[in-house]
Amino acid sequence: MHLRLILLLLIAANAGIPASGQRRNVLLNGDFEDINTCSEYNSECGVEGWFYLREVKAQMLGNEGTPAMLGKNSYLIYYDWRGDQGFTPIIGSLLPCRLQAGHAYTFRGMINVKLNAQLEFKPGVAISPAYYVPRRKFATGFVPQEIAQPEPMTEKGWFRFEYRYVAKGDEDYLTFGSFVSQDSTAGKRQLTGTQTIAVTLDNFELVPEDPTEGPCEAWEGMRSAIYAYDFRHKEMDYALYATGKLKLLLPADPAKREPRPQPVAVRKNEVSDTLRLGDLSFDFNKANLRDSTRARLASYFKGNDRFADSIIIEGHTDSVGNDAFNLKLSQARCVAVEEWLTANNIIQPGNIRIAAYGRSRPEASNRTTEGRARNRRVELILYWREKP
Repeated sequence: MHLRLILLLLIAANAGIPASGQRRNVLLNGDFEDINTCSEYNSECGVEGWFYLREVKAQMLGNEGTPAMLGKNSYLIYYDWRGDQGFTPIIGSLLPCRLQAGHAYTFRGMINVKLNAQLEFKPGVAISPAYYVPRRKFATGFVPQEIAQPEPMTEKGWFRFEYRYVAKGDEDYLTFGSFVSQDSTAGKRQLTGTQTIAVTLDNFELVPEDPTEGPCEAWEGMRSAIYAYDFRHKEMDYALYATGKLKLLLPADPAKREPRPQPVAVRKNEVSDTLRLGDLSFDFNKANLRDSTRARLASYFKGNDRFADSIIIEGHTDSVGNDAFNLKLSQARCVAVEEWLTANNIIQPGNIRIAAYGRSRPEASNRTTEGRARNRRVELILYWREKP
């Protein structure tokens, strides 16, 4: 039985909601930075890696003045709601790699929605063998899921959503959409006709919970094939309505789309121990390791008769603070620990992996001072071997 050592570096400063750090995003172009240029129009048609049906209209937006957004762009989608009670697809993406059957993934992102005050918007998702198109025979077995309780962000009008998904292993497409309902409170006049809804999207991720899950062999080939697809709407609509799949030349060998494990080495003769450092391991609002923390780390590692074979560094925060600042701070603190380990010859850089979770995995309630202090931490998962 392999054991692991969890070294907890509890962080003093307030921290917010970073994304998944260096864990692999299964989605292509989830930050919507890469722009697609249609050869037929010789102009921008949308973003690379994402597509939609003809009745949807898209527009690129700059992120200036919105500090929580990552990168330069976000993606604005207009679509019409005609009283449908079920799931309405908005935008979709072809997954370059297969999901691992039985493995859990987290789909998260940020949205800003503008619609009639009498309507209620709830995000939803279908992760399935084809793009979800309502009332099409191929989509009969697909079950879109509502994403519960998106959380308000510090930026006005923006919400962050998160949804956990356990894969079946046959998924090829992710379809993001909505469940829209109308307030039918007595005395309110029912809306008729078409209602236009505007949804701005940014920072979409589909991240494996397993930190060792790596990209598939076909990743670059799939990316090139998907990016090479021109957004010719009529052709795209025909393909999606007919089969739910785009007409792309994809790698022929299905095995090349299976994720390749990137395991942290676990070998024989491993032992474990647990060390906890206090809440003041870093300077306030900075990534600098305090001198007292460096001294304790040096004492622990250099006085050990074993050597660290491989390490995963996981960053965790509480729920307080500006999103953009704390995203950088959380990542920087993981890197600070990594740099100390490599500078002091504790481990080779190639045997370290970083995964920042933000507040998604709290140990305690964020409603109390004590709980937030416990949640501000960096965990080092160490695999030890006896020295020869």
